[in-house]
Amino acid sequence: MLTQEFCSKLDALLDSSAFKDPSYNGLQVQGRLEIHTLATACDASQAAIERAIALGADALLVHHGLFWRGADSRIVGLMQRRVQTALAAGLNIIAYHLPLDAHATLGNNAYLCSLIGMGSRDYVVPGDKTSIAMSLHTTLPLDALQLREHLAQALDTRVELFGRSAWEQPLQHFAICSGSGSFLIDDSLSPQFEALVTGDVNEQTYQFAYEQGIAVFAVGHHASEQDGVRCLGEYIAQSFHLKHHHIHCALEKQSIL
Repeated sequence: MLTQEFCSKLDALLDSSAFKDPSYNGLQVQGRLEIHTLATACDASQAAIERAIALGADALLVHHGLFWRGADSRIVGLMQRRVQTALAAGLNIIAYHLPLDAHATLGNNAYLCSLIGMGSRDYVVPGDKTSIAMSLHTTLPLDALQLREHLAQALDTRVELFGRSAWEQPLQHFAICSGSGSFLIDDSLSPQFEALVTGDVNEQTYQFAYEQGIAVFAVGHHASEQDGVRCLGEYIAQSFHLKHHHIHCALEKQSIL
């Protein structure tokens, strides 16, 4: 499949033009003219680029790309190494940020919703995908501690649970925002949900959640956004008869005692 055709198909599938995004969505580094083997990863890290090349991929599709509006645009230091490695191997690097967070079935938030449970689902601004975050009213009330354990196992992560209602009552009305979802609590004096599932939060979110009786599940930024790009890669590879490899590049945590 031609690279430009591949990107056009993704633009249409994710409706990328509908979003105001700090990311440059679409093709960020141009490589081979055709794509037969696709690799996916959450981040366009050096490790992901090198692994994609080792797997024989023609393109690396990521959620967090190399280039962001307003960021330093110089190709120096680690950025020079990443770009040079990709170009030398003819590897295309393709990124989709907010459009992938928000996609109704393949996105990061949709995947988190599927882990929480069945129920009625919409965007936090009903019908508006550009509001990014989702709202889920589960069919059955859920125990917070059991849900924390389930999310930790499903996402292979440590889940921080806090907020006044976290252990006091079953939960049924959720807001879901992969990445950094603090704004759903920080910017509202009266949130219309009982629990928030997100990646990471601001310092003030802890007190806001406690005072407003909101349970917050912070699963980690990377863990909350690892699976949308995998689901997208699996779907697009099957649709266009491509080989697909997903690369999991979570960093090993080291500490000095």
